[in-house]
Amino acid sequence: MRGRSSTDLRARLISIVLLASLSLSGCRSDSPVIRDAKVVAKEFSAALRRHDADRLRALSACVVSTEGVRDARLRYLEPPLSIRAIALDSLATHYASSHRMADSVYSSAPDSAASLEARFEQSRSMARRAAVTRAALRAADQSRSYAAPRGDVELMTIRAHVMVRFAGEAVGPDAIDRDTVVRLIRAPAGVWIVYAFDLASDSPGPLPY
Repeated sequence: MRGRSSTDLRARLISIVLLASLSLSGCRSDSPVIRDAKVVAKEFSAALRRHDADRLRALSACVVSTEGVRDARLRYLEPPLSIRAIALDSLATHYASSHRMADSVYSSAPDSAASLEARFEQSRSMARRAAVTRAALRAADQSRSYAAPRGDVELMTIRAHVMVRFAGEAVGPDAIDRDTVVRLIRAPAGVWIVYAFDLASDSPGPLPY
């Protein structure tokens, strides 16, 4: 009995040590930049919960509505991506041009056109991508105001998944939880700035940043 108890105790100690090591190694795997992104995503979630418009404006380069929000908790971060500032400028021009073209095609289509709904969805998609990319440019400039150099620098982007609970008249008698995507961008040595906040089901994509 004594030998078996000693063996069981050693097994438990080994398990505890292994779990602690895995936990510590997981913490060490996050770079300071990623940890900063997590902090900002948590601050953004807390501001949503508090309906703190001033804090949301400080953290964001886009309009964020808190209507119906009852709770918001960070779930996880996706792996970061990178994009050159000049490439982001080019994408903004591309999406703006694509939106104008799609909107023109939709507007000129007769009401009886079989593809009317598809044309509307294409116009809507391009409009959303153009708006998000413009917001990303504003957020990048806001981030770069904290650091130098400006110019054609490599920007980092990351997507945070936040579970938001909505309630109220627009939702119905029962509260609902929805996965939302918070997009952030950061210039070298700058701070993370939110440039988009959407339900995951409505999030524009795929975007190359």
